[in-house]
Amino acid sequence: MGKNIIFVFSGTGNSLWAAKKIAEELENCEIVSMGCPKKYTLTDEYDVIGFVYPTYYRGIPAKVEDFVARFDFQNSRNAYFFAVATCGSVNTACNATAQLRKLLKRKGITLNYAEKLAMFSNYIIMYNMRDTALEESRESACNLEPIIGNIKKRTFALTKLRIKPFEQLIYKGFVHFAPHMDKHYNVSDACIHCGICQKVCPVNNIDYGQDKKPYFKHHCEQCLACIHHCPVKAINYKDKTQNRKRYTHPDIPWQELSKLNSY
Repeated sequence: MGKNIIFVFSGTGNSLWAAKKIAEELENCEIVSMGCPKKYTLTDEYDVIGFVYPTYYRGIPAKVEDFVARFDFQNSRNAYFFAVATCGSVNTACNATAQLRKLLKRKGITLNYAEKLAMFSNYIIMYNMRDTALEESRESACNLEPIIGNIKKRTFALTKLRIKPFEQLIYKGFVHFAPHMDKHYNVSDACIHCGICQKVCPVNNIDYGQDKKPYFKHHCEQCLACIHHCPVKAINYKDKTQNRKRYTHPDIPWQELSKLNSY
């Protein structure tokens, strides 16, 4: 049986959940975080290589772009490459797969299959969330089944993978400002110094001061993992999120994200 690998970027657990479901069906499949700061080299030969990641402002997380740019595929250029972009709505995931295809093409790699998977939307800086998390999670599980089937069959399908210029402008603006948006985060005295926020951050953007409270190092991806996973709602954005609901994928405890991030 050949070896398979999925590279994942995940904050609230949606993308990790999708990656785990795909890995279970592929078998002999490892999952690696794209938050890794070092150049990743595939020294072994793999049959299937996948990328699973969320959609941020109609495109891919900056960390995913950085990871792929530093990637050395070596012996696996002939592998079957796929991408799954999770998103609050497939209509807002405009360039999330087209951007990855372009990145891989620059490295001489062909993306064979790409799909978008609608999952529960949770960017609470901009809105309060719906009360339908469990229902939408079940719907996502149903929608993921045919995607997994196509990956297992090595389906070749790239539907309308063209970068849309207007959405690309919106995306570039977000990518420019996102790293320093954490300057607007605040930590209340409710903080219990549990360390969960640091361990679930996929880009190592959190450390602790002398008061044992977390502080943010300004290379934020705006995944909001720290806000959503805080057990006492001590971390917030300005005065916008204090009274808003929190969300983490119901099947992904924070410990799994911590392990993915090598804690």
